[in-house]
Order: sequence, then C-alpha cells, then structure tokens
Amino acid sequence: MTPQTPGAAHTLVLVRHSKASHDAPTDLERPLTPRGVDLADALARKVSSRVPEVQTLLVSPAARTRQTALPLADYYPQAAFVVEPAIYHAGVERILALIRALDETTRAGVVVGHEPTISALAYALHDADDDELARQVSFGLPTATACVLEVPVPWAVLGARSAHLYDVLSARR
Repeated sequence: MTPQTPGAAHTLVLVRHSKASHDAPTDLERPLTPRGVDLADALARKVSSRVPEVQTLLVSPAARTRQTALPLADYYPQAAFVVEPAIYHAGVERILALIRALDETTRAGVVVGHEPTISALAYALHDADDDELARQVSFGLPTATACVLEVPVPWAVLGARSAHLYDVLSARR
C-alpha cells in the first residue's frame, strides 16, 4: 500500500538537513552551503514526487534545517510551517511526542531535523529490523536524505515498530 492511497492512515517523512557550512558564529546559525541549497531543492523535488500532499512541516530552529525546509514549503504551500525549538536538541522520544501530537486530520507530516536523531527515529519506528532499508538507516543518514514511512496507526499511538519505512530518498542519487 502506498501512503496516500485510500486506506492508508498517514505518511511521515523524516528529513536530515542538507549540507551545511561550518562558518558561523554558533551551531544554530550554520547556513547551507551553495551545494546544500541545490541538494535541498533536489530532495524537495524527490519527496514531492513520492508524497503528493503534506499538511504539517515540523522544523528545527537551526538555520540549516529551516533552509532545507523552504523548498519543501514551496512544494506544499498549504502546509503549516512550524519551527519547533525542541527538535534542535531533542532525542527520539521528544520528537516522537511532537509527532504523536499531530491532529488526526494531518495525513502527512514532515520533520526536518538532525542526526543522529532522524535515523534513530526512522529505525525505531520501522516494523522490520533486518531488511535493507533498516540496515541503511541503522548506520545513519547523509545530509539531504529523507526517510518515508507509512503509518497505519493513529498519530497518538505511534511507537516502536508501528510504521513501515518504505523509501529512503537521497538528493545525491
């Protein structure tokens, strides 16, 4: 079942920010490099080809995540763009709590965040731990990468092994 067909409950996209510069006064202020901007555009194009509608974008306040999310917002102009401060330092459980709080009318949500949390969350939610995608995310994600999960349960009860990771999209491929 693909996520946005009749009968599919929800789609969750977990995005690691694009390539960032190290030339900034603080980690929070690190912008994307010119290559990172191009990769963010390419990733948004790939995500939008797999997930036609998104209602909510939850974004870390870091400059690099906000810049990564901007092309996604262009593809999903109707989506709420929520800068969520907790994502910057959050672990898996805190981000999972933010996702669980999504309204059930949200068919698809995107979280734009950081490693190692994004890959750890994708791995924890995936209903298999021995397939190729599980192995891929268990080693972490490169920048400008998105994990697309089908969530057949209500957001409020999303937990370990309750979603299916069906694609890992890279702007580099």
